[in-house]
Amino acid sequence: MKTGSANAPRPAPVAILVNGPSSSGKSTLCRALQDRLADLADGNPDAAFARVAFDDVGGLMSNKLYPVNFVQLQGGDLTRLVSRAPHDGRAAWEYIDESHVSGPHGGSPRLRLVFNPHGRKLLAGIHRSWGQHLALGTNLVIDHFLQDEEWKEEVLAILRDSGARIFFIGVFCSVTELERREAIRGDGAFEGRPLGLARRSDELCHAHDLDYDVTVRTDEQTTAESVETIIAAMRDGGL
Repeated sequence: MKTGSANAPRPAPVAILVNGPSSSGKSTLCRALQDRLADLADGNPDAAFARVAFDDVGGLMSNKLYPVNFVQLQGGDLTRLVSRAPHDGRAAWEYIDESHVSGPHGGSPRLRLVFNPHGRKLLAGIHRSWGQHLALGTNLVIDHFLQDEEWKEEVLAILRDSGARIFFIGVFCSVTELERREAIRGDGAFEGRPLGLARRSDELCHAHDLDYDVTVRTDEQTTAESVETIIAAMRDGGL
């Protein structure tokens, strides 16, 4: 965020890792944060931020590998799919109902996203690409939901190995508001989410003892207010 002088040594790039559940508004927040950081950079290319996201994995795979229940939700053509039925092992990912598993929210349905080996390799590749961007000196806003401990450890190892300065943001929202948004959401190519994903992802993504530099509540703050909270915390942290 600091621009510095032309002759000053270039600081290590910044990786802003934004972690929160599905339907919490973190993608909207990340876009707004990126724009605000562009304003603050004021044309300095070394201070600009690129935005990358967990959802980028969907753009790497053929949409013929999407799961049946997801394409049904989109109103898409099921006859194009490689998968013939939910959980037949052909789709790149599936939603598994974990209503039987204990958790702070309880209730049903509570869906967990599970990749098949192809989808998991694509996610690992996405994660590694972020390290390459950082190694090139590109600052990143990373839009993620760290559902699994394995994902968290993978991402953190890559960010640390890149030498980047890491800034953690936790995005929180009441489950009532998450589910309200989940029921009405629409976000382009990935319009809609199956009911139960927000409830379970909220239980999982903050369960890994992440030491956040700042947290925001998207059910209590506007996007603009959340962005300014983050900018103030970054300044306090010397970024």
